[in-house]
Amino acid sequence: MKVLIMGMPRSGTMSLVTALKQLGYTPYDFIDRIILGHLPLWTEALHAKFLGQGKQWGKAELDRVVKGFDCVLDVPCPFFTEEFLSAYPDSVVMLNKRDPEPWLASMNSTLFRVFNWPSWPSSLSSTPSSQAFGIPIKYLDHYDYVRRVTPKERLLEYEVREGWEPLCRFLGKEIPEGDFPNVNDKDNFVKGHGMLWAYAVFNAAKNVAIGTASIGVGVAAW
Repeated sequence: MKVLIMGMPRSGTMSLVTALKQLGYTPYDFIDRIILGHLPLWTEALHAKFLGQGKQWGKAELDRVVKGFDCVLDVPCPFFTEEFLSAYPDSVVMLNKRDPEPWLASMNSTLFRVFNWPSWPSSLSSTPSSQAFGIPIKYLDHYDYVRRVTPKERLLEYEVREGWEPLCRFLGKEIPEGDFPNVNDKDNFVKGHGMLWAYAVFNAAKNVAIGTASIGVGVAAW
């Protein structure tokens, strides 16, 4: 494991996925967790950490889900910053961020909109996840938490609008030709998650129904 990206969703995560792949990394993101059937495992991890139900995750459990990947990002991974730092002490941490108010507006027009679609698991809509995400101070608290537990020499605070230079300097990579990716605007997000919605409903309803609730558990606790 080389890079831990511990910022919240809708903070340039999909653009970062594309950029990291261009730099030669293999990121483990939310779509991978759906395709690989990992969401039920993350549900277990969140129940253990936030509800005291089951075994707390350590390196063995993290190794099981991140095998074959060398960077992680997107929920619920940021809720396990300390666990990732302990398991992979040679990794560096990126804290992808944006201002709270534009972030909340983006969440309301994308992620919360998607979770209100028919046939998303009812357990998600019954949790206080949107309310928890919708409190800007909670968003800021998460970033303070990551800063508090991460050694300064291992941390880069980054906004995707800064482009290639600070990212490549931090990772020790040459700057690629071309502009920094801008992948996940609002329309693309909703369109892409429409495909995930179809996947959840028609192809993997059981796993996604169990696993999508993991977001609600983690966010509600957060």
